[in-house]
Amino acid sequence: MKRNEPFLPTWHAHLGYSLDLFRHFSKGATVEEVAARHNWNQDLLQRWVDVGIVLGHLKEKRNGKIKPKRHLVKYVSKESPDSVGILIKEMMELHIPTMLSYRDLIQGKEVTFFEENYSDTVARTSALLETIAFPKIASWVKKEKVDSLFDIGTGYGGYLRRLKEIHRDLTLYGIEVDETVASKAQEELNDTGITIIAGDIHEYETKMTFQMVMMNNLLYYFSPEERQKLFDKANQLLERNGTLLIISPLVHSKHGQAFASAFNSFMSAHEKMYPVPSARELTEYGRKAKFRLKQVTPIIKEGGWYLLAFKKRSH
Repeated sequence: MKRNEPFLPTWHAHLGYSLDLFRHFSKGATVEEVAARHNWNQDLLQRWVDVGIVLGHLKEKRNGKIKPKRHLVKYVSKESPDSVGILIKEMMELHIPTMLSYRDLIQGKEVTFFEENYSDTVARTSALLETIAFPKIASWVKKEKVDSLFDIGTGYGGYLRRLKEIHRDLTLYGIEVDETVASKAQEELNDTGITIIAGDIHEYETKMTFQMVMMNNLLYYFSPEERQKLFDKANQLLERNGTLLIISPLVHSKHGQAFASAFNSFMSAHEKMYPVPSARELTEYGRKAKFRLKQVTPIIKEGGWYLLAFKKRSH
């Protein structure tokens, strides 16, 4: 039973994030007040509060009002800039339901996943990873004196926006296959000089070349054969001696293998998703596309996320 206990804080935090309960109680309120304000089931809300008090997420004042611990408001409220609640949402609503379906999948039964469109959730979790990874990306841009960059699978264009803020003269292009996400990125970045393209990278053609190409958080959407084509496309987009940066979880690496293995299980359960690569596999794709691996740097050790830097060979 003790080994199952860590799930309870995650469940409590997920529900708190999804209904923004920590913010609703942030100034102190009774269960009755919050339930009446939102027309919620008071008994069930009380059960959530009871669990929160036991876990130490919440505390009850002498006047009967409930207040959350400050770090819960900071990290698990929707409006907080420091919130990691979207990661909890992805795990609870995407990963865990998939893992629970394994019994049927192993037996060859058909399973229907996710009636809701989670493209926004995935894009937002990528944006959170981006906050952690960006300093290393910026370091490579500075080191290589990059003045033009192309981002494959740009999502909402977060990396590009951050780069533009510190390098105003950079020429920045990004391509995103999800039209809804691309449209939102175009709207948000309209006045920045960043170009966002809605389309499939395999079908995209241009005569432009760039000093750097990025492919972040997307390799698990491509089969091994398609991954080789991605490397080939990156070679076409790059100038001589250009740099290719990749951020991805890795299997068979030094750090974060518990998470990487679980993430691999999630990916393998979906027909349109593919296993997490290893550094050796990516090195081989790079070799075939005339790249040499320059550096492998851990981004989030606990999650097995790495930054890999490749240089295009001059001949």
